[in-house]
Amino acid sequence: MKPDLSKNKTVLYPYQRRWANDPARRAIAVKGAQEGFSTATAAWAVNRCIEFDRRTITFLSRSDRQSMELGQKAKAWVDGYKGVIAQYHPDVPMRFGDTVALTHQVSFPNASRVICVAANPDTARGDSGDIVLDEFAFHKDPYAIFKAAYRQITRGYSMRVLSTPNGVLGKYYEIVKLLGLDTGIRPRRQPIFAHGWSGHWCDIYLAVEEGLPVDPADIKEGLEGDEETWQQEYLCQFISQASQWIPPGLYLDNTSSEASVELPESIEKNSLYAGWDIARSRDFSVIWCLRRLGDVTWTRGIIEMRNIPTPDQVARARVLMPFVRRMNIDKGVMGLSMYETLDREFPGKVEGVQFGAPIKEQLAVLQKRRMEDHKCRLPDYETARRSFQSLKKTTNSIGQARFDTEHDSKFGHGDHFWASALAEAAAEQPTSSMEDAFIGGEPVCEGFGAREAPGFTAENLVHVF
Repeated sequence: MKPDLSKNKTVLYPYQRRWANDPARRAIAVKGAQEGFSTATAAWAVNRCIEFDRRTITFLSRSDRQSMELGQKAKAWVDGYKGVIAQYHPDVPMRFGDTVALTHQVSFPNASRVICVAANPDTARGDSGDIVLDEFAFHKDPYAIFKAAYRQITRGYSMRVLSTPNGVLGKYYEIVKLLGLDTGIRPRRQPIFAHGWSGHWCDIYLAVEEGLPVDPADIKEGLEGDEETWQQEYLCQFISQASQWIPPGLYLDNTSSEASVELPESIEKNSLYAGWDIARSRDFSVIWCLRRLGDVTWTRGIIEMRNIPTPDQVARARVLMPFVRRMNIDKGVMGLSMYETLDREFPGKVEGVQFGAPIKEQLAVLQKRRMEDHKCRLPDYETARRSFQSLKKTTNSIGQARFDTEHDSKFGHGDHFWASALAEAAAEQPTSSMEDAFIGGEPVCEGFGAREAPGFTAENLVHVF
């Protein structure tokens, strides 16, 4: 019988137990420094040797010294199991009397063994068996190592990959990004299952919440202002995302000459999704309009208002609403009355969004994911590009993500980014039955003549500073 570590509340912390007991064939962990994942992995390996006869488990570490440390952890588990199994698993018929623990290898009486070696393509290409890639983000020649290691698990064996982040390059980062674990934000559930992998994530704050007896504030103070080390080694953030949320190249990768800043002259009714980030002075009040075709969104217009009185802003939005299927509005203190006005006039089309930290996090992650998947078509427009690139991600003293940007007299306060993110969120939501009733029932409308406020035309509605 395989020992169940979840029954032993004193051996591992919950995040370690999730990792050690994960039954997936392929599992990967993004973890902070010194959280005990290597110990949990050694426990997993020893369990495998107990469960299966003639099982070989190979630990590939970035250096010979680290491989020796892993061997010592496996040996410690063997020594500890004598008492642990006697206390918690008396029904396990495993005897350790003939177990041999050497510097780089632990051999069991059932012919199973744990081998710990420094990683290179040659050591990865050994006998078939389970493979552990420890601190894989730091391995030299990671693609060749992964290729060789993956070959060894072909016939039903398992792979464990774990590391602290180390930049945005390499095979480790590619897998992590594929699972959406590269954002530095705690997943809402764990493990995450996608693309044949089981993904785990644990920064210093989650580890402390689940029992790790350390003080994050003391650790950060000891770094003496080395913010990059703090972000990467302890907060599971990949360096390029430690501050700038949208790298310059990501916006450029999503630009299209067919995306437009100005609204087209002819728009079908109920064909647009919109997001409105509201401001009265200093910053832009921006309405970002999208058309969704399949799973790709195309920017079809950006309405910019600056130092515009509230009634005039509402009038401009009112002219747009017949052509909008759904609009998400920032209903903070300044935007509450504007949201309520439009909601009364256009029931079922408008949703108010209260900009708190959790909502901003969801919006920021959605926008970035859409861009990383190349599902956005954005205009080649400097003001929008600067707005996207101005957003910074930081983490407060209790590990919560914060998204914000500094005020810029020319480019605003991230207003275009948030308006676009609100529009993307609107396009993700199912439409109501009232909205569906309009679809297909209206002809193509020229300009805004059907519902035009005095003094506002398609020409002066868009691109206003």
